Parts: sequence; structure tokens; C-alpha cells
Amino acid sequence: MELWTGLYLVSFLNMACCLPESSYTVHLIKDSFENAQNYCKPGSFLTNIPNEKEMDKILKTIWDMNNKTTTSFWIGLKKDKGICFEKNLPLKGFYWTVDNSTQSDAKTWKTQPESTCANVRCGLLSVEYSDSGAKSNGFVDAGCKQKYPFICKRNVKLMCPRPEILATHDMIEPSNDPYTRQIVCPSGARFNLTCSKDLIWTLVGDKNVDISQLCMECKKGYRRDASGNCVDVNKCDESKPCQQPCLNTEGSYKCLCSDNEDGICNGSANSNINRGTSVLTQPTSLPDDVRMNATDVNIDKSAEDISNIIVPVIIALLIFIVLLVIVAAIVKGCLRRRSIKLTPRKAEAVALNGSSSMEKVNEKEEI
Repeated sequence: MELWTGLYLVSFLNMACCLPESSYTVHLIKDSFENAQNYCKPGSFLTNIPNEKEMDKILKTIWDMNNKTTTSFWIGLKKDKGICFEKNLPLKGFYWTVDNSTQSDAKTWKTQPESTCANVRCGLLSVEYSDSGAKSNGFVDAGCKQKYPFICKRNVKLMCPRPEILATHDMIEPSNDPYTRQIVCPSGARFNLTCSKDLIWTLVGDKNVDISQLCMECKKGYRRDASGNCVDVNKCDESKPCQQPCLNTEGSYKCLCSDNEDGICNGSANSNINRGTSVLTQPTSLPDDVRMNATDVNIDKSAEDISNIIVPVIIALLIFIVLLVIVAAIVKGCLRRRSIKLTPRKAEAVALNGSSSMEKVNEKEEI
């Protein structure tokens, strides 16, 4: 029994030592008490100050803002309408809005709050600055609609959910800070996340990045930068793919040649130039999409060479056919003219042949 009791005690102490400490955020924008409350939600609330230890943390946070002109901040201190000033209570009739507590062990009021039961009053923390840090002057009250900077306190009871990261990744969770994570992608890229007051994980340095895509692969020719964006990789500088001058393009590159009219050596691949004749050589380190582009260039060039042969042949064939037609027409005309000339001669021959026959017939009759 004593063994189990000891184990429970150890577990409790481990849990207690690992509970996250309260964290604070100071907002220098000025707003009303109610708007400041809403701004802190849902992961935070207008801070309470239950003791001197918490007061010291808040003052350090204010000092770290490096702003020595702001001396009054809304805190979660309020007195409702109908509640009267209570001289003997630590908070003088005010209460902490986070838990309705009316107690505080910190040095409290700078001046006595307004002794009225008819109005709603809200509390401010008054500070002053020295060369070594910020110092508390205690609490003061003011009308809740007045506008002041304010201090939010992280609600340790509301924890951020686990970040949703697509694709394979590792997640490092610091034991002393439940509001930060480090994401390690298979590529080796590392991204730091922080949990906002709205309990939403964002990328440190760029809150607009979709963190779920941080470890997703970019399309070929691109990779993610420190902000998680897919950016073009300068292939010319990194892989030195060209023997000639190299021009980096979005997602690819081009090798430049002075011997070609367009200045491009067969698209985006290495080439050896010999008196204007390009011989394509494929580097083994080229990406697949670049190799495909080079193959397409060869196919296009072959098609162009074939078209250069076929077109002249077709033109010559058409000319030959036209010549044949012309020759046939000329021959036909000549034959026709010859036929016309021979027709009268045939008629005369027939006439002569006819006369000779009649004379022969007459001679036979006389005999």
C-alpha cells in the first residue's frame, strides 16, 4: 500500500512540475475594456494578478516590449453596477473577471477607487519605468468605455490541439513550452510553430502560411523556403548543367549558345556546337521533365527536316503534271490540224477514183 502511495505521489509531483507556467501578452493598441476582453479570447483572458510573483512576470513582459510611454493597461478587474465600494476588501468591491475572485496578495491600489454604487467601473494596472525595468504603482479605476492598452494571460486550461501536418514528418514538443512545436520534414527542412491566442497553430514569421502543406513536396524545379513557400531552384548555380552560359527559368533552365539564331542550345540541355550543327547530349543529373523537353526538341527538329524534303518533292511533282498536260494539249492540237489538212485531199482522191470507175464501166458496155 505504501508503495502505491509513493508512486501516486511521484506521479503527482511530475504532473505539477510539468504544468505550463502562465504567459502574458501586452497589446499596445487602445480599446475599451469589453473589446479588450473579447480580443484576448478564446485562448486567453484579461489578466488577473493574484500575487507578487505574477506581478513580477507581468512587469517583465511590459519591460520587454521596450515601450516606456504607456503607463496604464487594462487588466481583468471590474466592479458591476449596483456593487458598492468596499473599503475593507483587498479589491475594494472589484473582482477578477476570470474566476470572480475578490482576493489579491499583490500591492493593490495606487489611489482609492471611486466610491459609487451606481456606475460600472473597470481596473487598470499603473506602471512607471526606470533604467532597470518597469515598476508597479498599483491599480486605478476608470470608466469601462475608455480606451487603453491591455494585458492578456494565457488560459492554461485551454490547450492547443495537435497541429495537422500532411505527409511524413517528425514533431518536436519542448517539455517546458506547450505553445511551440518544431516540424522536421523528410527533406531536412525545419519549421517552428506557435499557438496563437485563438488556439491556432501558425508558422513563426509568417502567420498566413498553410502549415498543413509544410512537408508536402513541391513540383519539380521548386522547393520550400524557410517560410514554407514553394520557390524556384536556381539550377544554373546549383547543378551547373550547361557547358555554355546558363539562364535559369521558372522551374527549369536554358543553355545559351551564340551560334544559334535564337541563342538557345536545343532548349534546356547541354549541347556541343560544331559550325552551327547542334549535337544533343543528355546530362545524367537532369530532371525527368528537362529530359522530356529535350526529346521534344529532337522530335520537332526531325519533323522539320522531313517537311523540308517532302514539300519540294510535292512541288516538283505538281510542275511535272502540269508540263504533261501542256504537252498532251499541244500534241492533240497538232494532230487535229493535220487531220483538217488531209480531209480535202481525201475528197479529191475519192472523186478521182469515182470518175475512173465510171469510164471503165462505159468501156465494158461498148464492148
